[in-house]
Amino acid sequence: MRWVLPFLIFIFLSELYTKYIGHVLGGTTIASNYIIGIVESVFYGYIFYTLGRSSLLRKLTQGLIIISIFCYMISLILFPSDPDLLYINLVLSGLILSFISLVYLYSRFLDDDSAYLIEEPEFWIAFGVSIFFSGVCIVFSLHDIIVKNNLSVFGLKLHHIVPRVLSVILYLSISIAIIQCKKKTRISL
Repeated sequence: MRWVLPFLIFIFLSELYTKYIGHVLGGTTIASNYIIGIVESVFYGYIFYTLGRSSLLRKLTQGLIIISIFCYMISLILFPSDPDLLYINLVLSGLILSFISLVYLYSRFLDDDSAYLIEEPEFWIAFGVSIFFSGVCIVFSLHDIIVKNNLSVFGLKLHHIVPRVLSVILYLSISIAIIQCKKKTRISL
């Protein structure tokens, strides 16, 4: 959990920078979105790698995260201005992170010691990651249809509002995990 705060600060500053580049300067945000995707893959991959109780789960996590980062890097280097490829990478990475978090949750449900899994910080991180990335995958995979049909909710394009709403769920889950860690620290003292 010691890397959560630096990660959140990085994401916050990166999102601000991306908004500034896109909305104020009118530039492309593809490269910065690739960097954010790579950092998210590394961070959540690290989390699930360290949480994995079996060597199979750790190897699976490591292999899938390497594939995700490799795809991001190749796309960033060879096709740095292709927004469609960015969406494909975001969908692939989201599927990978959703799969890893769901496999982790499944493995924890199979454990005998998971009677109060909802009280574990790891549950909340995995829950938030699975909800956020699976929802974002659906929206980004339908990006062309959403743009073509100008689908919107409350005047905001669907592919803009859904990730925002899901971000609230993700960061609320991370906040609950931080609170759970604080409770565990007090109990162990």
